[in-house]
Parts: sequence; C-alpha cells; structure tokens
Amino acid sequence: MSALLLFPNLIFAWGREGHHMVVQIAYQLLSKSSQEKLMSYLGNTSLDDASTWMDEQRGNNKYRYLTTTHYINIDRGGTFNPFQKNNIYTEINEVLNDLEKTNTTSPEDTKHDLMILIHLIGDLHQPLHVGYGNDRGGNEINVNLFGSATNLHSAWDGGIINREGITTQKILPLYSKLSASEITQIKTLDLKNWVMDSRKPLDFIYSFQNGNLDEQYTQKATPIIENQILKAGIRLSVLLEKVLGDKKVNLVQLVVTSQTTSQKSISAAETVNHMGETITVCDKVFGTKYLESSSSAPTFLNIGAAYPNSPFTVVIFGSNRPNFKEKPELYYDNKKVCVTGTIKEYKGKPEMIISNQSDIRIEN
Repeated sequence: MSALLLFPNLIFAWGREGHHMVVQIAYQLLSKSSQEKLMSYLGNTSLDDASTWMDEQRGNNKYRYLTTTHYINIDRGGTFNPFQKNNIYTEINEVLNDLEKTNTTSPEDTKHDLMILIHLIGDLHQPLHVGYGNDRGGNEINVNLFGSATNLHSAWDGGIINREGITTQKILPLYSKLSASEITQIKTLDLKNWVMDSRKPLDFIYSFQNGNLDEQYTQKATPIIENQILKAGIRLSVLLEKVLGDKKVNLVQLVVTSQTTSQKSISAAETVNHMGETITVCDKVFGTKYLESSSSAPTFLNIGAAYPNSPFTVVIFGSNRPNFKEKPELYYDNKKVCVTGTIKEYKGKPEMIISNQSDIRIEN
C-alpha cells in the first residue's frame, strides 16, 4: 500500500463526474431540512466541489495524512482486516465519530468532515478502491479502451463513464425500480459489508481478454458502474440524514454494533483457542493498570479474572490514548465489555492490542 504514496495522482476514484453523481443522488434523497443544513455547512462550496475536495488536496502537505485513506487493499482470496491503519474504512469511522460532535465542533471542522465523508463514500463504491494491492488497484494493469491506451483503474474511474454517457439523469430513475427489501438492504449501516459488497464485481473487472476493453465489456460494465454509484448515493444519504437530521442517532455505535453482532463472540477463557483470529471477545474487566512512566505508556485491561490469573489482556498503548474519550483504566474497570481485534500471543498468553474507542464497547 505504501507504493501508492509515490503515485498520488493515481489513487482517486470515479473522477469528477462519478463523484458529482454520487453527491447529487444523495442530495435528492435527503429531507428538506437536512438539505438545508448540509448547504449551510458547505457555505460557498457547491455540492460538486465538496465531492472532489479531497482529490484536489493532492500535493497539499497539510492533508498528506489523507493520502492512503482513499482505499483499502485486500488480497485476492484474503480476509478483511478492519484494523489496518490509515485506510478508507478507518477514516470513515473517524469522520463519523467527529460528526457526532457537531454541537461542540466548529462549523469549519464540520464542513471539513462532511467533505471527507462525501468523497470517501464515493471512493468506497469504486470496486478497485477495495481491490488488490499487488497491482495497486488496477493501476499497473495496462489496457486498451476502444483504441486508447490507459490502465484498468483509470478506465473504471471515468473512461467507461464518459464512453457510455453515464449521468445522474440516467441513474436516478433506477432507484424507483428497487424493491422495498432491496432498498432496506442497501441502506443497512454496516461499513464492513459495504466494503465486501463493493468487491463483488472484481472478478468481472479482470475478465477482459488480451488487454482489450471492447464494446461487449463496457456494455456489461455500465450497469455495474450505475449500480455502484446509485448505492453510494443512497448510502451517503443515509449517513448524512443521520448526521444532519432532526432525530440523530449514535452513528459510531451503529457501525460497531453492526460489525460485532454479525461475528461470533467468545469469552476470555476461550481466547487461547483462537490465536491469530480477528474476533470479538465479551467478558468482564477485573482490574486495570496504566504504566504512565513506561516508554510506551501502555494501559492493560485484565479480562475474565484479576491479574495474574486473567486469561486474556487488552492493551492500549500511550500513543493511542487520545483516541479514547475517557481514561480507559478508569472507564472500563469492573465493566463487561466486548472488544474486537486480532488475538495474539504474548509470553504464552493471549492478548489484543486496540487503538480506537470503536474497538471496544461496554455491554449493558
């Protein structure tokens, strides 16, 4: 993934037209009050400009930290690891967390977060932005699109869109053709499933022969692109409505719940049988320890029993403490928690290192 840092002009999805379509569809699906709030936050920035703001920051050192957040790589046949750092999945979660605080953050910060959210939901639905790292999301696959030399990523960013004349006016009517159950399924807030759903067209995307993207290929690609852009618009509208609507809900909790409830959860005592797995562990915290004077300043949560008999330990390093609203050694002590991450072995015992508050929740 680091190789993409050397080619910042190659990491952007859909092109301007695709991103414009996503936000235009989302806007049409918003309630009037949410439309007004969105435009109030954006101020002099148009919807179209807001949707491409992230792409226009390439070369701006102030926003260099966003470079790798346009995508996430998952190997062919590999499994999704939500605990990779600085990718589209983690950045969307961070932005949703920030947008829960619109009453306490400045309008400029809220505008900044909204523009990131608008853009990344578009990126998430370009299949090659959740593609394979070995060819950098298709950037290293040279193809011929009706006589024009390009690469696979660029062809899906905008080449096929422009060639086939895909527009908002063509995509919006497709919404009315969806059944109620299809709309409900699309709207279900589960970022992990959105990532995996966007990867479904990858087999087709790589099915061309001799590097040629011919008419037969683009005709099959067109409904896929239209469907992905429509999904992106619908899902963006859901998130914006929850952020800006009159009946706000805790987005971060919804995201965490949707991920963890679909996973098998185990007790602390069972973790020894699940080394190397990414899984959810639910059990009680029996004491904590914050080693503030240590160089890495770790916080330890003893899960399942008190130290030194605890069968499982959760570790939060000092560099990640700012990601937690409360002091974890106080907030989680004596609480039943569910924590999601990869179980590793340390000195013969299972532990899990977490870095964000979204990785752990208190069970009622």
